[in-house]
Amino acid sequence: MRQLRYIIFLTVIVVLSSCKDGKKEPVDAPFLTAKDVVRLNQVIYKDSSDAALAKYAPAYETVFVPAAVDGNYAIIVRKKETEQYALVIRGSVIEFSNEGFQNFILQDFNIFRIKPWNYTDSVKEAYISLGAWTGFQNLLRLKDIRTGLTIREFMEQKIPAHASMVITGHSLGGNLAYPFASYLKKELPAEKKVGLQLITFGAPAAGNAAFIKDVEGKFPEGERYISSLDIAPAFPDLERISELAKLTGLDSVLQIGKLSLGGVSADIKAESLLSLAGEILKKTNVINETNQYIQSNLHLRVLENKADTLPATPLSTDAIFDRAYRFHKVDMYAQLLGEKPLEE
Repeated sequence: MRQLRYIIFLTVIVVLSSCKDGKKEPVDAPFLTAKDVVRLNQVIYKDSSDAALAKYAPAYETVFVPAAVDGNYAIIVRKKETEQYALVIRGSVIEFSNEGFQNFILQDFNIFRIKPWNYTDSVKEAYISLGAWTGFQNLLRLKDIRTGLTIREFMEQKIPAHASMVITGHSLGGNLAYPFASYLKKELPAEKKVGLQLITFGAPAAGNAAFIKDVEGKFPEGERYISSLDIAPAFPDLERISELAKLTGLDSVLQIGKLSLGGVSADIKAESLLSLAGEILKKTNVINETNQYIQSNLHLRVLENKADTLPATPLSTDAIFDRAYRFHKVDMYAQLLGEKPLEE
């Protein structure tokens, strides 16, 4: 009996010594799923993220809320009772009209100039578009209104080392999530890098092959979701963009035969805005073996969508843009992943 008591006593000591103050050691939190974070991407488009989060995603709370910088905006949310976080980068708030389409393609995706990307681990000659670089710089300037900390400072000082953090965004937000995730993976302390994941929705390409090679090395399990009829993430595949333009009816309103470009059109066989963009990319030397924009096939996850038949009666320009844009909307991605659209 005495020997049994010693064994029991030693067992209790071992169990207690494995805990701190009788508490278990924290374990690494699992990552939020694509279905989880697509909901957060819906919420961030609302005027009040805090109010919308309480209404549409009550399991979450905001921990980092900044003021937008030149239209770029991101929040950090935490799933209550867990250490599961998401950095949600908002895409462009756009009216998909003629003017909106030009903003969408020619401003938000400022692709005709490139910038070196110096946050790689070992890959050389990495570049991102000037548009992505500008948005990235704006994200670096975001500061939490409560603590005054930047995103990086907040993650270093306020996020536990054992927590998980998904960097996510839709459309331009997904485009910017790629460089920002790469930056964080490079610059955060070692103990904070392990718990990072990358999940995007409908994101156009941000950089060249070297840039994507580096990001894939940092995030081998990253997830890049595209709707099969979404034209935005088809970039830079101009053949695929043209195919989708026909399926969605956009080809009928992107003709630019009457566009005057100060003599440039005489040298460029411009049958559409898409072919013009491709020619400009080639002539400005953005597309070559080193600098061609590339999307990650490793991360690719295709969500199948069906196009309805185009009506026999021609649609108005606005109706065609509305029809095409619905395949890009974050609510469409939410539906394809099993979530519901948010109430207006």
